[in-house]
Amino acid sequence: MKRDLFKSMLVVSASAALAVSCGTFNPGPIPETIVGDAPGELRAKLCDLMDVAGTDSTKVEFAEITTTFIYRPNDNNAHAHIQIVSPKDKNKMEQLDWNDMKERRNHYERYGLTVSTRVDSDLIDTYEGYKDMLFTYDDIRKYLDNLPSYCAEAIEASGYKDDAYVSDFEIDVDGASISVKHKEANIFKTYKISSDGTHIVIPE
Repeated sequence: MKRDLFKSMLVVSASAALAVSCGTFNPGPIPETIVGDAPGELRAKLCDLMDVAGTDSTKVEFAEITTTFIYRPNDNNAHAHIQIVSPKDKNKMEQLDWNDMKERRNHYERYGLTVSTRVDSDLIDTYEGYKDMLFTYDDIRKYLDNLPSYCAEAIEASGYKDDAYVSDFEIDVDGASISVKHKEANIFKTYKISSDGTHIVIPE
């Protein structure tokens, strides 16, 4: 049965502390592309988020990894988040978010998550109840290693040429997908990643 995650609580004190400790006052340039189009970039951001969560790649169990990018001239928005088993209590889930935009630079937040079944919204509050939606860092190394290639392949496949940009990359227990948007028109294309992690799958 399909499981869903949704945010249940904003941990305000943690958010405030993280925003100060992670470079808010020296944020660098406004982002120009999705996190991950350069080799090692998404891997580094995941390490940042795991550090904030108090865990690392040898221990963490993920439910989802997402990085998104919204193109707005002079005010682009880059975002990345991880949904993980809480390092403090395996019967709880949490989400770590990172955002970078003109008015909110290099900002981290932490949320509690609730797991429910899609069919009847029954809450699932035990590790045994949601463990089948989890994956490890080792499970996704191939996606992290090849993301820059997926970005290039997806942009070329979209046919949007100079108006194309990668808007979304997502990993869950079922695999990975990547989306490309058009800068001017409200259109996009989404591609699944092959099961061996080597390339995007272009629909026939």
